[in-house]
Amino acid sequence: MFASLQLTANVCVVAAAARAAAASLRGVTAKSHPASAGWRAPSVPPAARAFASTTRTAATPADAGADEGAPTASPPSEMGMTQVLFVECGMGADQHGQDATKAAVRACRNAIEFNSIPSIRAVVPGGYDNMKLHIHLGVPAGHEVDLESVKAVFPYGRIIEPVRVDAGGLLAKSGIAIAEMGDVNDDFVIAVAAVTVGY
Repeated sequence: MFASLQLTANVCVVAAAARAAAASLRGVTAKSHPASAGWRAPSVPPAARAFASTTRTAATPADAGADEGAPTASPPSEMGMTQVLFVECGMGADQHGQDATKAAVRACRNAIEFNSIPSIRAVVPGGYDNMKLHIHLGVPAGHEVDLESVKAVFPYGRIIEPVRVDAGGLLAKSGIAIAEMGDVNDDFVIAVAAVTVGY
């Protein structure tokens, strides 16, 4: 019984906080909305304010006519395309051997191998020969990737150069190092991939 009452109280607190946050986002204040009398905006920790100040971007002339806070998208030309059709994401890991290339290859395979897109010929002018692929990898810093091995994963489509590799993914611990499997330590190399398809 007590646990049920405690759960109900917690739900009420969370709901009130959600309403307050939503009102804050809409610019509602105690003066502009009578129902919010006595409501006070929650304080923002200094660390959160510092993070927010480092993640804002300055408006550009292209943004001048847009609504403030409206979402924006990168133009396809930034990826060497006229039209972006879809983006596939994948994750791959090398538990033994600390091989970022193996993890990146697995990430790319994970991104594409569970998809069947029989309409490519209908939606891409020129079909598979004109399909373009933009490959973006995230691998742990300090780990090298053999890009030719990564590109060999894709059976068709023209890969836009260069393949982009950023510091990312995850360097975790497997908890065991096996010399016979090429381990120099127990690092668990995890890579991620975003494969953009278009023409």
